[in-house]
Amino acid sequence: MWCGKTTDTFPKDGKCSNCRQEGLQSIGRYVVNNPHFIQIIKISSAQVINSMRTGNLWFQSPRYFQEYAGAGQKARADIHDARYSFIGKSGNIDDANADTYRILCFYSLNIDKEGNILQKPSEELSEFGDYYSIVDLKTLLSQIQNHIMSLNKIMGYVANWVNYLTEKYSGIYSPFCKFPELSYQNEFRIVLLSNSFLPLKKHPYKTIPPIKGFEKVFSEPQSIDRLLHADNINAL
Repeated sequence: MWCGKTTDTFPKDGKCSNCRQEGLQSIGRYVVNNPHFIQIIKISSAQVINSMRTGNLWFQSPRYFQEYAGAGQKARADIHDARYSFIGKSGNIDDANADTYRILCFYSLNIDKEGNILQKPSEELSEFGDYYSIVDLKTLLSQIQNHIMSLNKIMGYVANWVNYLTEKYSGIYSPFCKFPELSYQNEFRIVLLSNSFLPLKKHPYKTIPPIKGFEKVFSEPQSIDRLLHADNINAL
């Protein structure tokens, strides 16, 4: 589906059960007639968001997410995060490149043309922090790309939405794949790939020096309760 959800059967009513997008058609693949707008959100502590607004980004090791302790009222680790290169009925193959990944994660809101939020944000989002910030994704990606090009290092860069696989799925499992019980995260992530991360072991990669101008990329932190109860983008 447009929001990253996968299904084994086509919805009879032509409506996505995750983001509530209507008018889906099945022509070989699932097609969305009228794609909706997606707003990227960062959820964390107020301290972390304010640090990001000064240009300090921390790209975490997959091991960090596998052992995640949380920044909010709840916490849950994902022991499968970026752990495999292939999953199947006969077993899963560990990803030998996992320690060369560094990941920055975001939440995404699906919004219709009137600004209405199509899926109610899950209360479980509070496991990631008690505050949120609205993100200017276009500028963020441009600034990160400029940062990478300023480094004297070989570093790859990919940004995309996470695909939430069905239990029947068998095939390639990348850092952009997760199991269906985590679909409430509606995650967008930026993944860096470099052998220069190997000496860091499970420690994060930090943007040094800080990237300038990020106070315009990330809005000031707001209470997570405001996000959880919003019906329209204007309420944020």
